[in-house]
Amino acid sequence: MSKILQLLLIDDDELDRISIARALSKSPLRVEITEASTAADGLRKACSQTFDAILLDYNLPDQSGLDVLTLLRADTGRHSAIIMISRLEDEALAEQCIEAGAQDFLLKDEVNGRRLSRAIRQAKQRHSMEEALYDNYEHLRRMVERDRLTGLASRYSFELSLQQAIARAQRNQTPLALLLLDLDHFKRINDSMGYAAGDEVLKHLAQRLALTTRKSDTLARLGDDKFVILAQSLGHTAQANLLVARALAALQTPIIINSVELVVTASMGVVAFLGDAQSAEDLIRCAEIAVQTAKKDGSNRASFYSEAQQKAIEQHANSVPELKTALAQQQLVLYYQAQVSAENEEIVGMEALLRWKHPQRGLLTPDKFMVVAEDTGLIIPIGEWVLRTACLQLKAWKQRFVSPELRLTVAVNLSAIQILNENLLSTVSQILSESQLEPDCLELEITESALIADPEYVVFILEQLVALGVTLSLDDFGTGYSSLQHLKLFPVRVLKVDKGFVSTIGQSKHSERLLAAIIHFARALDLTVVAEGVETREHANFCRDKGCNILQGYYFARPMPAEDFAAKFLNLLPDSPLDDGAASLVPPKPDTKQPK
Repeated sequence: MSKILQLLLIDDDELDRISIARALSKSPLRVEITEASTAADGLRKACSQTFDAILLDYNLPDQSGLDVLTLLRADTGRHSAIIMISRLEDEALAEQCIEAGAQDFLLKDEVNGRRLSRAIRQAKQRHSMEEALYDNYEHLRRMVERDRLTGLASRYSFELSLQQAIARAQRNQTPLALLLLDLDHFKRINDSMGYAAGDEVLKHLAQRLALTTRKSDTLARLGDDKFVILAQSLGHTAQANLLVARALAALQTPIIINSVELVVTASMGVVAFLGDAQSAEDLIRCAEIAVQTAKKDGSNRASFYSEAQQKAIEQHANSVPELKTALAQQQLVLYYQAQVSAENEEIVGMEALLRWKHPQRGLLTPDKFMVVAEDTGLIIPIGEWVLRTACLQLKAWKQRFVSPELRLTVAVNLSAIQILNENLLSTVSQILSESQLEPDCLELEITESALIADPEYVVFILEQLVALGVTLSLDDFGTGYSSLQHLKLFPVRVLKVDKGFVSTIGQSKHSERLLAAIIHFARALDLTVVAEGVETREHANFCRDKGCNILQGYYFARPMPAEDFAAKFLNLLPDSPLDDGAASLVPPKPDTKQPK
């Protein structure tokens, strides 16, 4: 048995209502009719009951049929097919009703049972198709506007909200702030525990961050491990500090995933509108710049955007092509700083230090461009050039000036990226062969931060380098990642004490005792100890008396070009072609400090 259709008939003409009911009674449809004679009554009944179809008169006494159609579509239109009926034969009117949301338009004079039942069936089919399309649209809209994993606003939805918020802020002259969170080292979780675990972490963090925001704020996930908070209706920009503190605090509590306790931190960039940026694009760009600064300063902290950050980022970007040009056009040079014996202050070696003769900015030390080199991978060809140049230079000096009995060494710094490069071993071996420099005259300096990236692989590579005959030294010992375990695991033979310890000689008894303990400990392990940053006679005497083997610092010489180094030191060596009989160095006065 066919279903009984529920039909709402809204028509102020009683005779028309009787005629329509009579026509439907003679049709094959089984219909139950509910009548309404006014727009108000029809709307009330439409809202209180679900109908399969609504027959709506175009002319009603209390309201236009088109207005009623619009209200029905807004309130109940998705539940009912609507057929407009009228005595006016007007194609433009019929088209207007269809565009307003009706499924069909019928003339009252043409209504009969067959035509009316067919119109109702077809209207229901059209309405069903429209509902399916609407459902698909809503599904797609939710997919676009909401992040699938966390349920937060998506990047698309956030950008729309940001544009609207900026318009309101401009109109009302009220500040707003953008807080961009980039999770620290999140890739490690995916790599070690799998993407499913990473997804669970993201969902937990989304829930926590949602608790820190106000109703007027927008929290969105921009993709991967980035979240953003749009803070509106701020009384003053200082209120952003409170939101920053709450957001960072929300991440402090460990998350338990698969019985593993995880603490996830984030670097945050904060930017204020009406102060730092004037468009949505500017706000996002400034926030990303601030995030980069926060990451450089360490994890789990926030950085507020400033113009100085912008200039630093722009300078970083401009330095990439310039550094490539510097390598190709021989703008890079090596400076050399003397290393002397603590016992008699005779020269025993030198450290090769990279400099960039920038055509506009002058002579640059590595702290001005090394980050660019490492970020772009240019550190590999630059490091190879430094190593080759230093080895060739020392070999040339040994052939011209140095007595065969005197062993001079050259120390060259290696970055973590170079150590992890698969070609390092072959590169060192090839350069030693090309330069014909004795392997024990080459000292490769590494920092402890370079040892923690992949310890097993690093141990393997360092042991292979030692097998070539080169010496390994551990630079800046006593700072950063210092660990006695490193001295046990890695085959280092030279320990360079950080200049920060040396600079406290004569100022802090506690620091002096710590420095003495480090030197004593290293000597007990049969390591050669080099004291960096020796700038006074007091520094030199203390380090010598406590057992340092080698001294290096401005008290003896600042870094200088190769020709100046040769003239100042190598011509004073015994048995050299230009020897004047002097065997030891006369220490110059300390020079102005400059970066290593």
